[in-house]
Amino acid sequence: MQVSRFFRYLAPNLITLSSMIFGLVSLWSSHNGDTPLAAWMIIYAVLTDRLDGLTARALKATSELGMQLDSFADALNFGIAPAYMLLCYLERRPDLPYHDGGTAHYLLFAAAGTYMLCAIFRLARYNIIADDEIPTKIFFGFPTTLTGGLIAIWMLVLLKYDPIQWSTAPFGGARLFGDHLQTPLNVWKYLPIALVVGGYLMASSLPMPKVGMTKNKIVGFSLLALVAIGYVCGFAMHYPEICFWMPTGWALIFLIWGQVSSTARGMAPPALFPKKKDGHLERAQEDLPDVVFDENQSPPG
Repeated sequence: MQVSRFFRYLAPNLITLSSMIFGLVSLWSSHNGDTPLAAWMIIYAVLTDRLDGLTARALKATSELGMQLDSFADALNFGIAPAYMLLCYLERRPDLPYHDGGTAHYLLFAAAGTYMLCAIFRLARYNIIADDEIPTKIFFGFPTTLTGGLIAIWMLVLLKYDPIQWSTAPFGGARLFGDHLQTPLNVWKYLPIALVVGGYLMASSLPMPKVGMTKNKIVGFSLLALVAIGYVCGFAMHYPEICFWMPTGWALIFLIWGQVSSTARGMAPPALFPKKKDGHLERAQEDLPDVVFDENQSPPG
């Protein structure tokens, strides 16, 4: 392999692999009780998620390996890390019913597990869809990046305004909403429901336009400005109450749009269990013969 070609393909894959370090640090921070850092690391992963694809296209270095690495990174950063973050935080708080075990604790674990499995199901489903079946202007179901990022940024906002955890040492800059605004205790109690809803939205086929798909220059410029502000605040780990507006608004607006728009309802999502690509015959796992063959022998079929 030529040296220039090697480094051309290495660059986007290194970005993908480095983003997985953010997921690892998030898990480590959740385990150690540093929930704000855990959430910010998920935001870091969101902010770098697009860079590998942009780099690959700019260098003409897209590859099957890159796609698989990106899928593994998304599973860790937006499937496992957010679920583990909420699981660790909620079960540590003595003022919540998840702390002392019992039914509530098991329901929390079930909610985290549901979210994680739905994220991985979504990623696996779209990994085996042929390129010509993947829609270019719309998502079917919430992308894992958006869902994991929403959980992380809302976690940061709730933590910042929580009277128990952060009244003496607020993080992420000044409280833009004022000191009078406080996170109600009941919000923490119902967060496991948010995990289940997030899991359903990822596994569903609800239509949602991709960001940036607009011909309106004013809207396009506004989106670009919001994205730029989000990158600055995100990497600076400041003002989560600024960062949460765009993804939350986008999700709510187009969640409604997908239900009322005749155009959206007329779009057919990819099959729930798509056929294999590259012309291979679809074959159910239970129909495969139980054949044992020598490692030096070619497998059947």
